[in-house]
Amino acid sequence: MSSARPAPIGLFDLPHPEVRRLLARGVPVYLPVNPVEYHGPHLSLHNDHLVSLGLAADLHEHIAPADGSWPFLVAASIEAGVEPCPGPGTRAVSYRVLRGLVENACASLADLGATRVALMTFHGAPLHAIALDAGVRLLEARGARAIQPLNLVFHEMLELDPRPYLEAFAGIEDLAEREAMIKGLPSDFHAGFFETSLALHYAPESVSSIYATLPPCPPLVPEAPLIAAARWARAAGRERLAKELEFAALGRGWARLRPFPGYTGRPHRATPAAGAVFARAMVARYAEVTRAVFAGAPTPRPIMKWVEGVTLGGTIPGLAVPLGDVARFP
Repeated sequence: MSSARPAPIGLFDLPHPEVRRLLARGVPVYLPVNPVEYHGPHLSLHNDHLVSLGLAADLHEHIAPADGSWPFLVAASIEAGVEPCPGPGTRAVSYRVLRGLVENACASLADLGATRVALMTFHGAPLHAIALDAGVRLLEARGARAIQPLNLVFHEMLELDPRPYLEAFAGIEDLAEREAMIKGLPSDFHAGFFETSLALHYAPESVSSIYATLPPCPPLVPEAPLIAAARWARAAGRERLAKELEFAALGRGWARLRPFPGYTGRPHRATPAAGAVFARAMVARYAEVTRAVFAGAPTPRPIMKWVEGVTLGGTIPGLAVPLGDVARFP
């Protein structure tokens, strides 16, 4: 990745004939879909959007022809997300509302003639990913090729091979702490070492210096009923389902922490250099699969599809955290 990323061009800011001409040539469109969401006291409410745009720019640089014939086209952002982290400033919408917004936006892109679309998000709630997948499916039904590349990250978190990311931990001098952080990477899913490092890499001006003073998130105690369900699934030979249930149990356990920190892991250990390592590994994988999808290969689907049924299409809410239970930091 070069230091000078391609500048985004607002798709809807262009004259209509120019939009149609570019899309007819197969130029991809990047559609950001991210909530306004609390990311602890140190990251911005727009963090998912900022990281998504950085990843999109690097992805585009990897897959665009060298002759410059593909400008970096970004559609108007959808500022909405399902089950965002509770905290001051967070805006939540229902699964059905988000699915409608995404399907409407994707139908509009198809009407304009888009043939390649990447839905860019950095929000990992399962129902959020499932809502975006509805847009991917709509585009596929209209003859376009579409991908939501964050699905790749969550598939890999269930079967994590830490080797591509080991360089990110090189600055952790205490070997025991380094090993604990590597082992705990799958549970560092919000505003911790991983996400704060990416923010320092892609949008350093949006990160408060308070991140370096934050204590580690307390240990997560997985929710017992989901762990019991995971044991049942494993005994029945459903290893993939067992891993998904264990991942869900960690998320539920995090939401039960009091006071609720609003972040996981060790954000105080984050560095721009670690963020660059994470970004390189992610973009390499994004580019490999996006090229294949745009050429006709199957697109990656979300994990934990069963959440849609269990929550009756998102009508059964997840764990709520009262605003008064969110940790306050000086």
